[in-house]
Amino acid sequence: MPVQVQNLSHIGIAVPDLDAAIRVFRDRFGCEVSVPVEAPAQKVRMAYVELANARIELITPTASDSPLAKFLARRPGGGLHHIALGVADAQQAAAAAQAEGLHILGAGVPAPGHHGRPLFFLDPQALLGTLTEIEEMARGDDTVPSVA
Repeated sequence: MPVQVQNLSHIGIAVPDLDAAIRVFRDRFGCEVSVPVEAPAQKVRMAYVELANARIELITPTASDSPLAKFLARRPGGGLHHIALGVADAQQAAAAAQAEGLHILGAGVPAPGHHGRPLFFLDPQALLGTLTEIEEMARGDDTVPSVA
């Protein structure tokens, strides 16, 4: 059974300066941007640009050994980092991905994201060269970050 994708959760853009990136989307495009949050386990800080039909995750490293820091070392100006697809159940999606022969990066199992919901990344070599995050979708009782 294939991974049962429900929606596009977000598009991740790596940025060298999160505050400057927030200003670009807020001031130049009039977008609502969430308050930045830190994800210590992933060694990143991020904010979400809220659009009517999608979200953009602006993400910057907080440590020089972060995988995102390595990405920015190759692309100092930043750029498209990943797409994130929403699923109803990350554990089931991980099992389906493995059954389809897709390699889960890191520990090979879903782990909690900054929001507490499980997520995992798939090796881009099997997905058209695109790093793909699989993220369990928010439920009705999840909190939404406030807007900056």
